[in-house]
Amino acid sequence: MNTAVVNVTDVTVAVRVRDQAAELDACLASLVGQSIGTDRLEIIAVDDGSTDDSGSVLARAAHQYPFLRMGLIAHGQSPAAARNWALSQVRGRYVIFLEACDRLTPDALERMVTAADTNEADVVLGKLESSGRHTVATSMFRKNQPYTDVDASRVYWSLTPDKLFRTSMLQRRGLAFPTDMLIGDDQAFTAAAFIGADNVSVVGDATCVVKGASPASPAGLADRVALVSRMLALVDAQVPQGPRRDRLHSRHLEVELGKATAAALLSATDPTEAEQALWAAAEVLRTQARAGALALLPRTLAVRFALLAQGRIAEARSMAAFEADKNRPSVRKTVEGGRVYTGLPFFRDPQVGLPDELFDITDDMTVSHELQKLRWDGAMLLLDGYGFFEQLSTKERATRVVLRERATGAQETHAVTARRDDTLTNAKGNARAMGRFSARINLAQTAIGRPLPPGIWEVHLAVSFEGVSREVRLGPKRAAEVDTTARMPVRIAPSPDAPETELVATPFYTESGELCVEVSQRFPVPGRA
Repeated sequence: MNTAVVNVTDVTVAVRVRDQAAELDACLASLVGQSIGTDRLEIIAVDDGSTDDSGSVLARAAHQYPFLRMGLIAHGQSPAAARNWALSQVRGRYVIFLEACDRLTPDALERMVTAADTNEADVVLGKLESSGRHTVATSMFRKNQPYTDVDASRVYWSLTPDKLFRTSMLQRRGLAFPTDMLIGDDQAFTAAAFIGADNVSVVGDATCVVKGASPASPAGLADRVALVSRMLALVDAQVPQGPRRDRLHSRHLEVELGKATAAALLSATDPTEAEQALWAAAEVLRTQARAGALALLPRTLAVRFALLAQGRIAEARSMAAFEADKNRPSVRKTVEGGRVYTGLPFFRDPQVGLPDELFDITDDMTVSHELQKLRWDGAMLLLDGYGFFEQLSTKERATRVVLRERATGAQETHAVTARRDDTLTNAKGNARAMGRFSARINLAQTAIGRPLPPGIWEVHLAVSFEGVSREVRLGPKRAAEVDTTARMPVRIAPSPDAPETELVATPFYTESGELCVEVSQRFPVPGRA
């Protein structure tokens, strides 16, 4: 019997080095000290045409550590060449790509490999932290996420390759860093991996990667616009048209094109370069940006893009200056026909002619609500609470309680009584005095004079002020004193379709806390009226 022990390399760390001798020792020390152990680790360090002592530092480290291999790429090639060479040498089940200015925390690889193995993840994001004043993406690291993807989280907003990639997935999908991109080859690689992954996990409860400041990019404004065009085309090629594609497009439009055009409009030192970049951006917006993606952008940026797409450079510059002004006055809202519009510059400007839809922020209105009391008075279900829009006044109240049957969609609408409360305010402390409500819902008599029929009736609050309406589910947000204990059914009326039976109602809460009322038919309980 063969009892030989097979050494399995769990993870390969690929480190690209270019003129970073001063930071390289700290990077390598963070790798050598990993809690996963050097027997499960290999390091591939690639000198990407350095002109300082980086090569000498790597040569000493390769002599000292048998698990470190060194590669050399000729000066003048793209960063992709160094990363692809490392990728061609990988022996580990997983691979992570770092820059020499990055460091790993002591248990980073152990945490990330455990997450990959436990969750069968093709890509694992370890929480990032900046080593200085430069910013890093953080919105995707607010919690651990064992199972997610580009639709269910913000992982796609972090496209640096400092992730743990399953090597077999990269090989199966033939992924490599594009060598024809002056900038952004790491974005293209990571984006393709995210889109192709069967599962993505996030380690969000502890820092894994400490990011150093990226070396200055030689790319100009036009190159940054070209990157956006390339990334939009990559997404088009791999994601069918629809909301998923729109969401990914919106990331590139906001993060890359938004910043590039703002720089071209406000701070460019070369007017010719800026003009070329802006006309290139206008072409991208006219030919590659879709309405669904533009609708996901902040309204200020969407207006700026609309002006650029029309070739209105002066107006776009004015809009960019408005965005950058930290002391700009509050923007007024216009409420018409059940819609809310933001009064940004160029709203209903006849000289520009931008559509009202571009300024529509109705879907951005947020509802604050709470169920505070639930009790019975015979067949009457009594509800008390509050519901209002954070951004609108409580004028012209038309709030209703809506019961909607889960299976059929049938619904019953019930008026509420407003209860003035001058202490009720929104999150900013502005009065919402007419936001409180009381509802008396007679389950024994609906709008057509009959009792509420059997079924599962979901309880909604249709919040309506100033002609704007939004439905929310009652129950998930409720006061602590609301009794959620299971109770005996409440008799509401004799059954009109079967005189020997009666209808009873039982309120209950779903797993997510949503209030429902189950109406059922039963024979009367002996001894009860």
